[in-house]
Amino acid sequence: MTSATASDDRYVLAMLQRLTTRSILLAVIAPLMGGVAMAQDTMSASSAPSSGRSGHEGANGGFPAAPVIVAPNDAGRAAPAMGQAFAPPETATYNAFAASDMAPPPMENYDFAPPALPVVVELFTSQGCSSCPPADAMLSNLANQPDVLPLSYHVDYWDYLGWADSFARPEFTERQELYARASGERSVYTPQLIVDGQDTAVAPGPSQLMGLIDANRVSPAMVSVRRESTENGETIELMPLSDLGGSVDILLVRYAPERKVEVTAGENRGRVVTYTNVVLSMDRLAEWDGANPLRMTVNPDGAADDQMPADTRHVVLVQSDRRDSDHPGPILAAIRLD
Repeated sequence: MTSATASDDRYVLAMLQRLTTRSILLAVIAPLMGGVAMAQDTMSASSAPSSGRSGHEGANGGFPAAPVIVAPNDAGRAAPAMGQAFAPPETATYNAFAASDMAPPPMENYDFAPPALPVVVELFTSQGCSSCPPADAMLSNLANQPDVLPLSYHVDYWDYLGWADSFARPEFTERQELYARASGERSVYTPQLIVDGQDTAVAPGPSQLMGLIDANRVSPAMVSVRRESTENGETIELMPLSDLGGSVDILLVRYAPERKVEVTAGENRGRVVTYTNVVLSMDRLAEWDGANPLRMTVNPDGAADDQMPADTRHVVLVQSDRRDSDHPGPILAAIRLD
């Protein structure tokens, strides 16, 4: 009994030393942790059975469990209570934006919204071509779309079929031939649709044509356009946004919004065909190097005559040339003047 009692006394003394050391450490650490470091009840060990060492050994092989450290009692970091709505901070911090009743300023204030430029759809057609009226009608359906500019170029190589096209001009035939050379085609044909000077398809239907238009509508802009109406005409400033690959033609196109023609001979004899945006003339205003900004003033006004009727409209085409050639390339911008 004496040896057992001595052993128990030594064990109790060792436990008291451990608990004393543990209390001192907690007293030092607790202020550093914001006064909220908590430990298990150090006196709980004394309530364990005193018969045998196994009652005093923890999961760590004889050592008491580690203290439980609680996060600081900061209302700004506490989780919101159940059913409580989130309230944003009144002032902005490094990790949050302040709530505000003020609407963001419109993007136009920053001059980030360039003017909408239409996609140009060029149709090469002829009054003497029996295959052309469906394409002429398809082009007419595009006239009411503000982001599409349809243009009808009448060619003269079908005039020998018995009906001379009243709108045909040799320079329009030459323009189509230059397009053909640029794309590697050996011949020209009607009807032919070319979208923005670069995409074409043989006898496209409405869905295929709209697919070509949509593809060019979302393509990135290559030039920035600024314009201003002055007493001397329209002042236009062009700024390259990327490498334009060479020289650029500035073209002034005059066109009539709508014309109806009664064909009395040739393949379309007995038909009345409606033509939309019939091109009357095309003049080169300038040749731009495409590297430096270009500023010019365009005044399309003139006396009305048989060649340029009173309802004539005007558009400036900014069209790049193919590299190392004078063949027409992509149309970079179309600027309506009226």
